[in-house]
Amino acid sequence: MAPIPEPHRPTYTWTEDVEDLEQYSPGGYHPVHINDQIHGRYRIVHKLGFGSYSTVWLARDEQEMRFVALKIIIAAASGESRETQILRHLSAGNPAHPGRRYVTILLDSFEIQGPNGSHRCLVTEVAGSSVGTVRYEADGNKLPVPVARKIASQFLQGLQYLHSCGVVHGDFHLGNVLLGIPDFDSWPVDKVYEHFGKPRKRPVTRVDGAPLTAAAPSYAVRPPNPLRLAKLFLNENYDIKISDFGESFLFTDRTTPPPASLNTPIALAAPEIIFNDSPGPKADVWALACTIFEVLGDHSLIESFFAERDEVLVEMVRAFGKLPERWWKQWENRSTFFEEDGTFKPDSGDQTGEPRTVDLRERLGQIRRYDADGQTELSGDLEALEVVLGEMLRYEPGERISVEDVVLPF
Repeated sequence: MAPIPEPHRPTYTWTEDVEDLEQYSPGGYHPVHINDQIHGRYRIVHKLGFGSYSTVWLARDEQEMRFVALKIIIAAASGESRETQILRHLSAGNPAHPGRRYVTILLDSFEIQGPNGSHRCLVTEVAGSSVGTVRYEADGNKLPVPVARKIASQFLQGLQYLHSCGVVHGDFHLGNVLLGIPDFDSWPVDKVYEHFGKPRKRPVTRVDGAPLTAAAPSYAVRPPNPLRLAKLFLNENYDIKISDFGESFLFTDRTTPPPASLNTPIALAAPEIIFNDSPGPKADVWALACTIFEVLGDHSLIESFFAERDEVLVEMVRAFGKLPERWWKQWENRSTFFEEDGTFKPDSGDQTGEPRTVDLRERLGQIRRYDADGQTELSGDLEALEVVLGEMLRYEPGERISVEDVVLPF
């Protein structure tokens, strides 16, 4: 009889709100300290964030005298990733395109050697809080109408640049759109710490009490609370930066098929994504329409409390009518909520609201339902918005307008 394997024994004492310290091992993270100099020019100032495959640092480019975001990828994943390829591709796009300024651009890429292996490093422009975070902090969970209009227009221009480069974003939502910090490159480090907070360092210790090796940093750094920066952005003096290209792909590259599926948040996912059809640029158009609605108001177009597939499909049918037959037949639970002709069943037990349709016009009428002044200010746009969003939210991708043909009324 084979021996029972021993459970994994942790090496490091667990620390809250930092990356998995156990990944400071061969193939894992590169150890970084505040004030380290990377690649002979990037001085580490603060921690911006972390994920399963990287840590992201605020650094000062001492050659160009500007702040940058420095992503250091774990050694085991430091090959030429699809995200790296997309960033390179976008950086080589038309510099005169008006939407380029609203897209995160790769500034530098290189490899460094460390105790845990060779690490790919990506240097991009630095930005602050996401639009979603700022909206959450705004009064009434909604942005002032002039700010919302400006952001929606920049959404469109940035996505037009992506598509002009042959890139589908694939994960477009408020959390993946960041806000640039006005005049940030002129800030002294003391001002950075005033707004970001000083780096919160937590000692790294081994469970067995042994000294640390070179594989791990002497301390871990918690990222700043994103809400600290939110109040900086409640004016009109900034631009967005579309970020996070982990789900992106080139739709013009016929030699490489698109991904079999995308991890777009389901409330913003086009029906072809939900039903695992091959995605294309029109999936971004659907997500853009949902995101424009959300940034102009205080709630989602397709509201989903539990983010479940059935819940989203019910709301979709209530808003836009019965799905095309091929998708309708694939939806196994449709009879729980609807008759075969698409009529809503009042006794279905559905949790989404009243048993009737709530079409796009009615949803737009409720876009600022708790804000009479904002509703008045926005009301002049609603008729035109109904037309353009309706063209962006057609079920069949081939019937949706392209992002180049989208014209917003502001």
